[in-house]
Amino acid sequence: MTKFTDFFTENNIEIKNKKFLLAASGGPDSVALLHMLVDFLPNPSEQLIVAHLDHCLREDSYLESELLKKLAAIFKVTLVEKKWPVRLHPQTGIEAQARAYRYSFLAEVGKQCQADYLLTAHHGDDLIENILLKFIRSGDVEEMNSLQIVGSFASMKILRPLIKYSKDELLEYDRQNKLDFIEDKTNFEDETLRNRLRHHVVPLLKKETDYLVENAYRFSQEVTLLSECQNSLFKNLPSPQKFNHCLRGKKEDLAGLSKKQLAAFFDYLVYKKWHQRIHFDEIQDDKSSIYNKENLKLIFYQNYYYLINKKELSPISYEKNSVKLDEKFSFNGKVYLISLNKKTQKLAGYFYEKKGASLKFGSLPQGSKLKLADGSLTKAKKKFAENGIPLVVRPYCLTVWHDKNPVYVENVYQNQEYNSNFVRYNVYIYP
Repeated sequence: MTKFTDFFTENNIEIKNKKFLLAASGGPDSVALLHMLVDFLPNPSEQLIVAHLDHCLREDSYLESELLKKLAAIFKVTLVEKKWPVRLHPQTGIEAQARAYRYSFLAEVGKQCQADYLLTAHHGDDLIENILLKFIRSGDVEEMNSLQIVGSFASMKILRPLIKYSKDELLEYDRQNKLDFIEDKTNFEDETLRNRLRHHVVPLLKKETDYLVENAYRFSQEVTLLSECQNSLFKNLPSPQKFNHCLRGKKEDLAGLSKKQLAAFFDYLVYKKWHQRIHFDEIQDDKSSIYNKENLKLIFYQNYYYLINKKELSPISYEKNSVKLDEKFSFNGKVYLISLNKKTQKLAGYFYEKKGASLKFGSLPQGSKLKLADGSLTKAKKKFAENGIPLVVRPYCLTVWHDKNPVYVENVYQNQEYNSNFVRYNVYIYP
């Protein structure tokens, strides 16, 4: 039990007056963890809730329920159970859906029981398999370290106190304590990559060293530390701001980063914003350069950088629509309002035009021209360039016309003609 109790000490996990939710399957690992918790907690009957989801994927899955009911009665702890209806089973991707349904169930139980901690029975062999599995599939270090030892889930902290135990140690623990458990027969098949690694690769690695579990644990801890250091660096950099359908930041804010660090910074931004793992290669922040990676587009233009998720871009329409003062209207997924009065909403910009002007809004077509203060015309693309707005972003800047003349382009232009009879039109944007 030393490894088990050390886990709580090393990670500063409070025990007194805390509720523990154990995700149990009836297998040897979760049965061992249940027994350890009953011996460890001051008042297991009050502090421990066992949650079991029957996925209904095997004909004999009811045996797990029967065993857990028996153990819950012996240990005098609460058992909460639920079944995953067969009618909800998908035709493909059943493993991912089963996992999602299970964690949804655990979040629900945790909320109802006001649990402080969710405990899973993942052990050292699981950690090794996870590292190897992610190494094969992506080589992404963050994914290889996705089996967090202490993390967050729903309203609870998630704990994996068996992470320093090997599978063999847990089986020996069950044997010594004469604990019954149910073996999932599918674990002995070679249908999945994880099982093939478990049956063939991990045993070979264990023959090469007696410290494979310890080495996997050390790898996980060091990657976590390095990730924290990197994230700390990136968090201290100025954050990009929302700009139409993208994020925009100043290139000068990233001046101290190397090419590799720039790539890592944008990987970090993408994950933070869209929870998507991507890997940009070395990045050169030239005056004008574009990088594409899956559905993401990274643009360096003038003094800015733009990070765009192409899935979030609305279809572009160059149709002009009428504006009614003091009435909201939608443009490219955003809501605006134009008024002669001051409002409490965020001011996107303003322009001057005669009172009662007939206004329309839409996207500014390429090749359009804008009137300057002296009455001459200039190409709109010049104004966009002066404001550091690249071509792909330009159609998403709200344009307002009076008659056929653009009088306002968001973040770019406002009517420069002077007339003492003009009034100010305020353009407001809603969150």
